[in-house]
Amino acid sequence: MNNAAPPSVPPDAAELAALQSFLASLPAGAMTLERLDGFFCALHCAVSPPGPSVWLAQVWGESAESQASFDDEGQARAIVGTLMKMHEAIGAALERGARGGASHRPRLALRPDGLPGGNDWAAGFVLGMQIAPEGWQPLLADDEAGQALVPIMMLHHEHDEDEAMRPPPIDAAMRAELPEVLADVLLQLHQQLAPARRELQRGERQALTFRRSAPKVGRNDPCPCGSGRKFKACCALQAG
Repeated sequence: MNNAAPPSVPPDAAELAALQSFLASLPAGAMTLERLDGFFCALHCAVSPPGPSVWLAQVWGESAESQASFDDEGQARAIVGTLMKMHEAIGAALERGARGGASHRPRLALRPDGLPGGNDWAAGFVLGMQIAPEGWQPLLADDEAGQALVPIMMLHHEHDEDEAMRPPPIDAAMRAELPEVLADVLLQLHQQLAPARRELQRGERQALTFRRSAPKVGRNDPCPCGSGRKFKACCALQAG
């Protein structure tokens, strides 16, 4: 019997168009598809990514008026379903890349000159790092370990209000290569943080096994703390 999970199916063009239209209809602050792609990429690299209950609020936007307002239940299911498809497909592509297959290619909008932008993608990636910060600090603190973050940070600060934060100009030749460069550094970051992700998952599985396997203590049984008293007259008093 094959118990393998079905492969993740990315959203099709019509689903992405509907999602893009919906996000554009929200108040300022809602994500674009480019920013959403960068955001999901960071979450999949993170050691301890949050669930949809946390990241959906970031997708809609942070202003008080940016609660997603759906026309009906059908639209709500379709939009959230497309978001989940996009999220899962990016994760599956990164895992495939780690095994030597075709990895995720970042979705970058084109500028008026026909070259890829990347600034919005980088903004989404940095936001993902901020809401799932565990594991990033060693890369940010070590120039050698954090080399893969350099192209992302250059794009993030390219038009920074603080001139001191802006990188050297990115010429046309460099910008034309951005999709390939970001795909490479994204896979590198995903692999760099993989050991920490596996360690955390191992700890969570062990904790779950312990909770499931620990025998239930009866109220009249000896207290497991070793006091010699019955459980109901000892630690059960504190638990209750």
